[in-house]
Amino acid sequence: MLQALSELMDILEADIPANPRSPKNQRLAKVMQRILAKYFNDLDNAFPYSKLDAIYNTMTEAMTPNDWKAEYSKGVPHWAEDMKPSLFAKDFAKLMKEYAVKSVLEVGCGNGRDSIHFAKSGFRAASIDVVPKAVELAKANAKKAKVDVNIRVASVEKLPFDDASFDAVFTLSVLHSTNLKKSLPEVHRVIKAGGIAFIYIYGDTQFEDGKPTEDKIKFGDYIQGLKEMGFKILDSYINNEKEYDEFGEKHRIFVVSLEKL
Repeated sequence: MLQALSELMDILEADIPANPRSPKNQRLAKVMQRILAKYFNDLDNAFPYSKLDAIYNTMTEAMTPNDWKAEYSKGVPHWAEDMKPSLFAKDFAKLMKEYAVKSVLEVGCGNGRDSIHFAKSGFRAASIDVVPKAVELAKANAKKAKVDVNIRVASVEKLPFDDASFDAVFTLSVLHSTNLKKSLPEVHRVIKAGGIAFIYIYGDTQFEDGKPTEDKIKFGDYIQGLKEMGFKILDSYINNEKEYDEFGEKHRIFVVSLEKL
């Protein structure tokens, strides 16, 4: 394939008569057509363009919790490689200091980066994740960071903690994958009165390949439900993503900061 392309470049660099109808030019044109046909045939054999749609659909298939478990079983997923704390965790750490928070639970810790940041910031940190491999990774990262974080496998729909166990709860891009009628009351239950929470969820998910939109949570209903549960809304906003991510998904994001009354 590369040899054919090299031959074509040699022809293009040759001295070609000005008259396009000259016998030499006509001979060169036929040679170029033959080389080009062979080049693109070899290129198609090297990469099956006819199968491109199927390959693309596989790459952009939406991730599920089971997919996350499968990805962790292969090694460290790309989204778990970055150990820098999220900007949301940094901002929440500032809010926790304002509220004189001592203990914080992270729901869905992933590689543990945000829980590690909380521990380094002086808070007594605990975290859970539903994926055992993620918990193993988070524990290893906490050990490397030389911080003490209580990390365990658990579901937010049934938290293994007593009522009012924590001053704060932090959860980033997790609860939309749960039954909110179970997970939100559990978050509320384990926070002490006067404690705070940060919750980041997808209000809906749109797919680039045309699959039906998932989640479809109404922001007004969501906020009203949090109030009825016993939360005071400290801050809230919606972020509508404009671009599809590497999984072919685009999200409507709900972000809230809360105080338990």
